[in-house]
Amino acid sequence: MRQTYRLFGVWRLLAAMLVMAYHFSHSAPNPEPVVAWFEHMLPLLDMFFIMSGFLIFEHYGRMDNTGENYLGFLIKRLSRLYPLHLITLSFFVAFALLVHAGLLDSQGADTRYDLRALPANLLLIQAWGVDSELTFNYVSWSLSGEWFAYLIFPLVLFAFARGRALGLALLVGVIIIALEVADHGATDKYDHWFNTKLWAAYRVAADFSFGALLCVITRKLTVPPRCQWLAWGMLATVFVAMFADANIYLVLALFGVAIVLAALADRTGDDETAWLDPVMPVATVSFGVYLWHPVIELFAYSLLWKRVIGSDDAAYFWLFMPLPVMLTIATALVSARRFERPAGKWMETSLSALVQRRRSPRQQA
Repeated sequence: MRQTYRLFGVWRLLAAMLVMAYHFSHSAPNPEPVVAWFEHMLPLLDMFFIMSGFLIFEHYGRMDNTGENYLGFLIKRLSRLYPLHLITLSFFVAFALLVHAGLLDSQGADTRYDLRALPANLLLIQAWGVDSELTFNYVSWSLSGEWFAYLIFPLVLFAFARGRALGLALLVGVIIIALEVADHGATDKYDHWFNTKLWAAYRVAADFSFGALLCVITRKLTVPPRCQWLAWGMLATVFVAMFADANIYLVLALFGVAIVLAALADRTGDDETAWLDPVMPVATVSFGVYLWHPVIELFAYSLLWKRVIGSDDAAYFWLFMPLPVMLTIATALVSARRFERPAGKWMETSLSALVQRRRSPRQQA
């Protein structure tokens, strides 16, 4: 039976909601102050990937590092991610076609909606440094980075097999050193590895490997008293550090401590995080909230707010915001149940059957 990590789910939902509010706030009258306030919390994105590395290693860390297992792992993970990516991407492709047909106008016609960037998005390589702009569903860079992390998972397994926790620590160190070397000469904050999105695959690789290391460390620890509240306190400390513009490595280290404490809290026999159960149906679609909110933003802000309502009243803007927020959550819930899970099961079954058909003649030979 798989362990349920309620704190992970709630924290990821919190991060997704804050990212959504950050992006929505760009449409506010005089957005600069509130946007700058939200930008203190940019490292929350790394929490997504650290937790992902933790959970993937929790579920697959004991997998034999063979080609057959690796292919099965990739099929399962692609089937989990790709339906959500494809359905959200399709809205932006449809909008781009309307823009290029002259039926709608957009300042991003030659940048965000450049159809030449579509193959990279379909192949999930848009965050590998192949583009100079965030295109279509701009937050899908995170999916691209996540896919890259899955592709290098055999390296994570190899590092663990050879050196256990030390091997994973060395892997994290090597990736970060490579990123720091690549960072040399960066001037803009979005050029640094811990903020970049255009080549975020390598940033995600560091976070993902760090998450795997935390998973191994957690296995060796006993649960301290009042662990859940220690975890919440450490998360609060992370927020203090982010708003104090602390060094990124300190912030990530504090995230690491918070994530270990959160994992330990959910491993107690007392089920001390059960009070979070009412939130879990929404928490389980936190990544859907993250991927769907730019679609809702397109309709609610780019079209309805700016072209129909057209108000410069800040009070009206903030009163309006709960509507697209709730619509995003509802859309993510419906999408997960009605499309992503059925499509993912079909995709996994079809790809597995295709691999098996190609494997059978070789096995007979």
